[in-house]
Amino acid sequence: MIANQSSAIFRGFVLLTALLLGGCQSLGYYWQAAQGQGSLLLKRQSVERLLARDSTPPQLRERLRTVQRIRAFAVVELGLPAQRQYGKYVELGREYPVWSVSAAPELSLQPRHWCYWFVGCLSYRGFFREEAAQRYAAALAREGYDVSLAGITAYSTLGWFHDPVLSSFVHLPEAELAELLFHELAHQVLFVPGDTVFSESFAVTLAEEGLRRYSERFPQDLSRLRLARQRRDDFVKLVLEYRGRLDAVFAQPWSAAEKRAAKARVYAELQEAYAAQKREWGGHAGYDDWFAGINNARLNTVATYYDQVPALQQLLREKNGDLAEFVAACRRLARMDPASRARELASRLTASAPTESRP
Repeated sequence: MIANQSSAIFRGFVLLTALLLGGCQSLGYYWQAAQGQGSLLLKRQSVERLLARDSTPPQLRERLRTVQRIRAFAVVELGLPAQRQYGKYVELGREYPVWSVSAAPELSLQPRHWCYWFVGCLSYRGFFREEAAQRYAAALAREGYDVSLAGITAYSTLGWFHDPVLSSFVHLPEAELAELLFHELAHQVLFVPGDTVFSESFAVTLAEEGLRRYSERFPQDLSRLRLARQRRDDFVKLVLEYRGRLDAVFAQPWSAAEKRAAKARVYAELQEAYAAQKREWGGHAGYDDWFAGINNARLNTVATYYDQVPALQQLLREKNGDLAEFVAACRRLARMDPASRARELASRLTASAPTESRP
């Protein structure tokens, strides 16, 4: 679905630990979290039993076998901790398991953060009920925030629970399913409390490399994958470029009214640039829904996932594609404070840039 192409940008959010282990939040918030996760746990069915059962729909049986193949590849070829994950299946009875709310001030790109035990401060808050997410988003909007609300296809519990296969993603095409599972499993390898950008960029980088290797072993429709990846890269480049322009506007010593007017111009120019990009894509409209609700908070979600991916891809190249060495290097980075880590990653891109492109 078109809507899912934009929500895929958010799908790696590590919601459960934030929901269940957070601090200084309302009891009502934790009650909905406990109820939501408890409901998923009660609905779990053994994948092995579903595969052996004659009544299991053939399409679901085929997809569960695909998940098993992906799990085995993740363990043997990528070193990901999938042995105790995705051995159960949950039929949700709804489109998404959780919904995520993020926010940013009207005249700033500094995201609002919510702080939790163990995972630090994160730039989103998750809900197991769409109505609760909508109410919370509306309350933030009344406070003057730009707000983004998105349905989340999948999430990781960082190993606190055995994550199940969910009906929200089991029927994805095989390549997308593999990349999603690699992404969620990557969070169990490395997650840095309080640094959403690094944690998500690491998972994106590892998942993309995992999919590349998986496609070599189990051939996929590479032309379709390359086209989708190129469109995704074009989208990310476009959004980050205009996010940078908007950040420059907010940094000016202007009045609030002047900044609002400049903000409106930047967003209008971004919409025009997207229209031009669509023409280059031959009219592909996969990101229309995302652009329909564009605001500061939504811009931030793209930066959260992709801001540090180029630097981490460069680090992977420096390690000659050795995933064990790449993960070890990322763990060393994880021990740095966020500012030092960001500088270290930025320096890698500067050092790897062609001489003529450097300032």
